[in-house]
Amino acid sequence: MRYVLDILLLLLLIFEMSFLYLPPFFHELIGSALLVPIVVHLWQNRFYLKALVKGRWSLPRLFSTAVNLLLAVSCLTSIISGCLISNVLFADIVPLSLRSNPVLFSIHSASARYFLVFAGLHFGLHAGGWWQNLQKAAGIKSRPFPAKILAGLVVLLIAMSGIYAALQDELLERLQGVHIFMAPALQYDAFGYGLTQFGIFLLFAEIGWLFLWLLRQRRT
Repeated sequence: MRYVLDILLLLLLIFEMSFLYLPPFFHELIGSALLVPIVVHLWQNRFYLKALVKGRWSLPRLFSTAVNLLLAVSCLTSIISGCLISNVLFADIVPLSLRSNPVLFSIHSASARYFLVFAGLHFGLHAGGWWQNLQKAAGIKSRPFPAKILAGLVVLLIAMSGIYAALQDELLERLQGVHIFMAPALQYDAFGYGLTQFGIFLLFAEIGWLFLWLLRQRRT
């Protein structure tokens, strides 16, 4: 159930990031509906939240907590700003002065990209567990040397694809709050643009996994 929920959250996030290919109603509906699996995810990890005040704060723990905190901030900022600029679901509640505020549009656009980035970093923190479960499901008890080489090539390919996707969508500029009228990635169809967002997610998942691994190596 936990893994199904994680996959559902990822799919909803990719759909949301492909908002230009969705009717406004569905974009706002999916954005609001994201709160449900997010709350369930937090409930499933409530013991982690309770344990934050206990134990020593090692570098890996500091990094993980910082990523999770920034993920929560970017998520809430994206959802709240999205509600404030709503033209469909909340149009009768939010004043026109807010709905047409260009600053809120910039905040929503940038926070959505930060949400994607920190979601990828957050996934990277747990990538080792996912990999072990995949190995177990495939009946692989250990990784022979050729498999390690293949895994390394896959990691390199994902990184190269993610960097290309980030450049195509002008991610750096979007994170700075710049309004992008026509990024190269917008020339793709809906499926292609969704793959671009997925590539960015995987890139930062790799970065999160690698950075956490380096911190753990330093500790040992």
